[in-house]
Amino acid sequence: MNKKAVVLSMGNLNLDIYIKTDSIPRPDESVDAYETYMGGGGSAANFSVAIARLGLGSRFLGSVGNDQFGDMLIKELESEGVDVRFIKRVSHERTGTVIVIVGLDGSKRMIRYSGANLGLTPDDITKEVINGVSHVHIALGRTEIIEAAKRIAKSMGLTVSVDGGTPLARKGLDIIKDVIDGVDVWLMNSFEAKELGRSENVVKATENILNKVKVKELIVTLGPRGALLFKDGEVKYSDAFRVPPVDTTGAGDTFAAAYVVATVLDLDPIDKLVFANAAASLKVTKRGARSSPRLSEVLNFLESLGYAKLVKEILGRFE
Repeated sequence: MNKKAVVLSMGNLNLDIYIKTDSIPRPDESVDAYETYMGGGGSAANFSVAIARLGLGSRFLGSVGNDQFGDMLIKELESEGVDVRFIKRVSHERTGTVIVIVGLDGSKRMIRYSGANLGLTPDDITKEVINGVSHVHIALGRTEIIEAAKRIAKSMGLTVSVDGGTPLARKGLDIIKDVIDGVDVWLMNSFEAKELGRSENVVKATENILNKVKVKELIVTLGPRGALLFKDGEVKYSDAFRVPPVDTTGAGDTFAAAYVVATVLDLDPIDKLVFANAAASLKVTKRGARSSPRLSEVLNFLESLGYAKLVKEILGRFE
């Protein structure tokens, strides 16, 4: 594998404002917060930072406002080594903002203002943006963006992954099946799988999905219970690593990035799940959506747990 392989992610770039509390106020009630902090967010942007920290080249395509928050978020991505040349600036909307309410157990609730993120259009996805890229990742639920990105990437012989989240799942299979067909990697959580597959049983729900949509790999994350991989008619499972949770925000984005890195490295299916679970587990021990681990942290973590052979293989793939 060429260690300079570049992964392009496209989607949202937000300012995340975190409030840590043990209760949600009722109407006209106030509650105390234990901590507040802010930082960059947006699933695709979080993914792009995680890709860079895990050792691959990273490029981001998204849209922010022509305001101080947009300036700050672009500089933050640039400082992480992300290629920000193609980020779009719009003057008619403010930069996207998300209020993240974090519970003492690390769980989260979010209030989202999309703002300038909606300025990203299919016309912004050009061959110039994708040129020099090895893999394209779309991390948003807008079908017109997914469709355009998939079409151009496939015409250039590239692999494609999609993590559309709950907005994509709520559209329903009948609407999204043609858009998703042919994608190499489709990532979702268990709630989204149940929503799309119309079953409370995750495996049954996923089988229902795959009866209608043809993708090479479908991954269902199960939070602290690990992840499932559906490929070639088989189901593979890898447990999560037990760690004390601090903030789960961005854990799914870290998992997705690590899984894509492992895919680019051409690891075996179970090894891909193990590597992604390790990265996501390390992320939840730190606050903020951008607290994804660096490659050395993941490898040290795996080695400490007896995965020396996998660590050696990963290092070999970067040579």
